[in-house]
Amino acid sequence: MMRKLTAVALAITALTSSAVFAEISQDDFNNGLVTASANGSSVADFMLAQMTANPADSADILGFALLAANQDEAVITQVLQSAASSGMDPDDILAIAIANGVDPATVTSVLAETQTAAGGTFGAAPTPGGAGFGGGSGGGGGTISGN
Repeated sequence: MMRKLTAVALAITALTSSAVFAEISQDDFNNGLVTASANGSSVADFMLAQMTANPADSADILGFALLAANQDEAVITQVLQSAASSGMDPDDILAIAIANGVDPATVTSVLAETQTAAGGTFGAAPTPGGAGFGGGSGGGGGTISGN
């Protein structure tokens, strides 16, 4: 439930935030993208470079890149993969993508592929030898066992 609330809050923020407060505006992004494209860079490559240079503006930059993708599924996929590889939180990526009209299934698919390719992040293993029932050696013969 908390993730859904966070995603909704981020989506609302993305929709209502103004580029006036961002260090990079949408016009700046688009002008830079035109130059980068002329030099052979993709939308995703330019976006990643901008995120690296302006990490505080990553959310705005992702939104600008998704708009620049112009509903092109291949470009959107590359942009989402680059956002994930930048270390951006997957919930933030999802919320921003949804706010910019990207199908949630596309985002989920790309993020799942990115996490699988990266090996995933796993928490610490549980402490062995904890108290509890079980252990794989239950009783048998139709009796109830505490194992």
